Amino acid sequence: MSVAELDNYKQAADNHDLKHIPGSFGLPVIGHFFEMVTDLYGTIDRQYCRYGPVSRLGVAYLKGVLLIGPDLYGEVYLDKDKNFSAEMGYARTLGRFYKGALLLRDHGEHRFQRRIMQSAFKTEAMRGYFGTMGPMLKEAVEGWDGREDFLFFPAIKQALLDVAATIFVGLDKDDDRAANLNHAFLDIANGLLGFFAKEIPGTKYARGKKAQRHLQEFFGSLIEERRRGKGIDTFSYFTRETTEDGEYFSDEDIIAHMSFLLFAAHDTTTSALSHLMLHLGENPEWQQRLREEAASIDKEFLDYDDLEKMPLADAAVKETLRLHPSAMVAQRRTIRDCELGGYRIPANTLLFLVPQYTHRMAEYWDNPHTFDPERWLEPRNEHKRHPFSFVGFGGGAHKCIGMHFALTQTKNFLHQFLRRYEFSLAADSGEKLQTVPLPKPADDLPLHLKRLG
Repeated sequence: MSVAELDNYKQAADNHDLKHIPGSFGLPVIGHFFEMVTDLYGTIDRQYCRYGPVSRLGVAYLKGVLLIGPDLYGEVYLDKDKNFSAEMGYARTLGRFYKGALLLRDHGEHRFQRRIMQSAFKTEAMRGYFGTMGPMLKEAVEGWDGREDFLFFPAIKQALLDVAATIFVGLDKDDDRAANLNHAFLDIANGLLGFFAKEIPGTKYARGKKAQRHLQEFFGSLIEERRRGKGIDTFSYFTRETTEDGEYFSDEDIIAHMSFLLFAAHDTTTSALSHLMLHLGENPEWQQRLREEAASIDKEFLDYDDLEKMPLADAAVKETLRLHPSAMVAQRRTIRDCELGGYRIPANTLLFLVPQYTHRMAEYWDNPHTFDPERWLEPRNEHKRHPFSFVGFGGGAHKCIGMHFALTQTKNFLHQFLRRYEFSLAADSGEKLQTVPLPKPADDLPLHLKRLG
């Protein structure tokens, strides 16, 4: 990519001249936003059945092209011609609050910035996190015993944020700053729903921008202290990481990566575990199978080498993410004119990818709407039918760098929770699912817990 292209594509406005592509931008201003919020799968299904795998779509103030199917997703995620910009794809959504995060970096810049995270996610560092993760999850789970009107979503969100604040930031769970971080992430999540990027006092967007500044000030104030220390939290690893020239990464880079990492690390796993508990409540036979697997590792806390002894848990989590991806819509923007699915896509055109729909295509998955972790195991291995039929962790260069950490945390939680409790769903629990600002059961998933032993 030439220097001119590098400069120009980030300055260009979104292209909306898409009359040659079938579809509809929907109503003025709102597009198909409310349809997608209330019934994401149904909206995309109607679009796909009517227009095919490539169609014109409007989502609130965003207008672009909807792509459906693993062939197209493979083209975009692999990005062999370096023609799809994640930074510009997310510029008017996540980019409003998390500009500079690793997900929002392109090509060579992305590869360069990914280096900052190498030490924090190597095996040695991951092994070190176990000494913190298991005991903290045990304490949280123990505290749920005997609670009336127990709501799983807020309980697991708090537990995972406490773990993330300790492992990633080096904060004690009782530190008031950890609670302030949680409030900041909630305000930013709500701010992402703002239709207009103007800081009008009292609006969700304004509160989100205030929260963003809080995160920047918080992380910025601690960088030098962490760099001089010998901490084993992720933040400390980031501050000490250097470029190939031996220079530290800039404070701006560190702040951007930490802000987004902490948000992604606890919110996405909170979403995944909430949906997993929903399915295990609906399928008690699978709940028992996972409990027996957890109990077979007869120790108080898992060690790193125990992770491979939990294949059923691994399959159940991936099956949950197939049905309920934590990121409901992925976005890119074209840099130059290209062709996708037989259509000419002009430069600077937004692309929308909806993993949930592709994850449920009958061409690639048997009984695709059914929770069935067996599909991930021998001899079925349905996920191997196409390399991009499952993109629950993204794909290509932008595949989630924290994927292994998320699975590690999930297995540690299941090991603590399922050995202590049987659970069932409260009446009508989980009947309605929310997609924004975070995918989850709309009722926060009330559970009836029964202590074992």
